[in-house]
Amino acid sequence: MSVCCAYVVCGLAGILTGCGPRSALRPERGLIVSIPKLVTRGTTWRGWQAIEQSNGLTTLRHVPGIGGRTMSLEINGYDCLLVFPDQEGTTYPADSRQRSVHFGGHYSCIGPETKWNVHEQAFNPHAGPYQHQIDTRSATEHVVTLTSKPGTWRGATYQIIRTITVRTATTHVTVDEGIYNCGAEPLEFYLWDFTQIDALDRTKPDCSLRNLHVYVPLPPGGAPGRYDVLFCAKPEVREQFNEELAKDVLDLRYVGGQCKIASHASRWWLACVDHDSGWTYVKTFEPESAAKFVDGNGPIEVYTSEHDRQNHEAFIEMELLTGIDTYPPGGVLQQREHWYLTTCFGPVVGLTDVGITAERLKARRMRQGGSTGQVGASGLVTTGETQRAGESVEVTGRYGVFWLGSVRVWFLDASGNTLAQSPGVRIDPRRELRLRQTLTAPPGSVRAVLVVLDHNGRAVGTLDAVALGSS
Repeated sequence: MSVCCAYVVCGLAGILTGCGPRSALRPERGLIVSIPKLVTRGTTWRGWQAIEQSNGLTTLRHVPGIGGRTMSLEINGYDCLLVFPDQEGTTYPADSRQRSVHFGGHYSCIGPETKWNVHEQAFNPHAGPYQHQIDTRSATEHVVTLTSKPGTWRGATYQIIRTITVRTATTHVTVDEGIYNCGAEPLEFYLWDFTQIDALDRTKPDCSLRNLHVYVPLPPGGAPGRYDVLFCAKPEVREQFNEELAKDVLDLRYVGGQCKIASHASRWWLACVDHDSGWTYVKTFEPESAAKFVDGNGPIEVYTSEHDRQNHEAFIEMELLTGIDTYPPGGVLQQREHWYLTTCFGPVVGLTDVGITAERLKARRMRQGGSTGQVGASGLVTTGETQRAGESVEVTGRYGVFWLGSVRVWFLDASGNTLAQSPGVRIDPRRELRLRQTLTAPPGSVRAVLVVLDHNGRAVGTLDAVALGSS
């Protein structure tokens, strides 16, 4: 199973292989950072007994007593996960079937929807205590496991287990989810995964709407119809769909209207950005090339609620669905999900497993008198001139990063060899990265690659890249 399904900008998968000893460097003086301690503890939070995981960059809170939900994802003091105010601190018995109970946060259940909707499960996903285990033996990663009791509904008996792993020096969180067929007969189902985002700014007296955008990958090709509008109550809501932002990315701005869409992209990710606070949440599934979907749903769905001003409710649901399959008695559907938090004021035009891109990497050749020749992703030099030895290049871009460490620009030749590296620039997920460096590109450089290094100077991934043209 691969580590992450996030795609790599500009087709640079594998660029970090074969780079020789340059792929691991000792951090420069001034880039050495203090790594916050990893802490997992029990706490009382908003009236619930919760488990809190924090690595100094981000804080997660899980509540076993309400179906093992993750109810909090926090960075810089901002937490955009939904907690329905009328349910705060409330719990229900495991066999409770209150059909209208919603707590918010993140939870999982099974489909297809024609047989099991979110209220018709083998046990109520909105209630019932989960067992929990905490593993803090490692100083670099802590693991929380949440386990439901087996439950039976409509002849199906199954159990859900969620394992959440938080690590030091990164906001990358791994969520392993398993649904076990505990019955005596084969069971056909898929995993149905929800993250509910609060669309209201509850720090303001009027609880006005946050400036939320959801970025959704689309199938390649640019043709119309690459996503399905399952319903859209008001035409003006659909007017907030922007397909012109970036190739194969839909920008859906929340304006308080009810709507639901489904994308059948092969890259399974969703990103939600508060353009005012910079709070950014990304979640991904690992793709299944042979997955089969039913009900016209999946694998990627976004639901936006009607803004209920009287009850102060407005939210976005980010949904990921696995393909449907049949599991024998004792069989299990296992899925790994990746969560990332960062600070970036949007938009999201690119995503890798080390960060998001808001403004693509650009390189401008510095000319006498201060003029520049801009180099874009096509590799064309607008001045028509070829690269000169030791030429100065201004490199710019804007990003949200998932690691505490540094970034460097690597200059590569036509064979992919690293010719030179820039000095490191310190990065922190709690701050948006606005890159602007004037660098010297050595002779033979044809590509500039923006590489993320962790706090130990180890290269962990590629953030972006741009062609420099022929030398």
